[in-house]
Amino acid sequence: MLRVDGPNKVSEELVKCLSGIFLRMSSVKRNSTAETFPSLSLIGPEESSEETGFRDPYGICSNSGRRDIGPYKHLVSIGDDSINLNRTSSSLFLLHRLKLLLARLASLNLQNLNHQEQLAFWINIYNSCMMNTFLEQGVPESPEMVVQMMRKATINVGGHQLNAITIEHFILRLPYHSKFTFSKGAKNDEMSARSMFGLELSEPLVTFALAFENELEVAKREYLQAAVGISSTKFAIPKLLDWYVLDFAKDLDSLLDWICLQLPSELGKEALKYLERAQSESLLQFVQIIPYEFSFRYLLCT
Repeated sequence: MLRVDGPNKVSEELVKCLSGIFLRMSSVKRNSTAETFPSLSLIGPEESSEETGFRDPYGICSNSGRRDIGPYKHLVSIGDDSINLNRTSSSLFLLHRLKLLLARLASLNLQNLNHQEQLAFWINIYNSCMMNTFLEQGVPESPEMVVQMMRKATINVGGHQLNAITIEHFILRLPYHSKFTFSKGAKNDEMSARSMFGLELSEPLVTFALAFENELEVAKREYLQAAVGISSTKFAIPKLLDWYVLDFAKDLDSLLDWICLQLPSELGKEALKYLERAQSESLLQFVQIIPYEFSFRYLLCT
């Protein structure tokens, strides 16, 4: 019998279990402590230097020069070229545990969770929903298929079948994004999910919810350190920030100031120096939006 108490514990164990399965099905070397994964995300191509072990997940160092990108330099990549979903022999125990955890999730009572508990729970459930869908339906062969799969990915939470789009845009991203983007075309089941599970308070840092067992503030700073490219000629920011700019600032100008304040001290000072110089010329020419890559890949800390 599986003994996992409480919604948050169940959601944490789900992500750990799925991460373990993905790692065991991949050709990535893992160490002896690979049963616990403090960070994961679905993102684009990785550039790395095998000679030094330095990894540059967002490819910022190739254009702005090599620098410390924080904890992301230690993450390993699991992509469609390194995973074999038929490699189940080493994951039988975890696959059985996953089945039990999903059954436990389907019978959970989510009442009496406070805001922070709800936030942590739904972040984990969204990640679990996507990972389990990839496990069941296979690795998507194109970025377009990744997007299609997001719409089809479902998971049973407390007896309610929810898809990944509903979890992200009607439960986690409230009230701003659903109010102005989805309310007119929202379906009854999506609005029902919003009524039952939607967060009462908006949390902009959900944008950086790439991790479990990690505070959102820390996740935000680590992501920006690894994903923002800075040089004397370009200030490169990920498309993710461009999409949700109004969550953090009123316009591009103030967004860049905000980013500088989130970076490590010395890097932030350097970024501000370049930014001040650019503002006397053309800010739009100085800023580069890095396209979002929908290619299948998870980053795991082993």
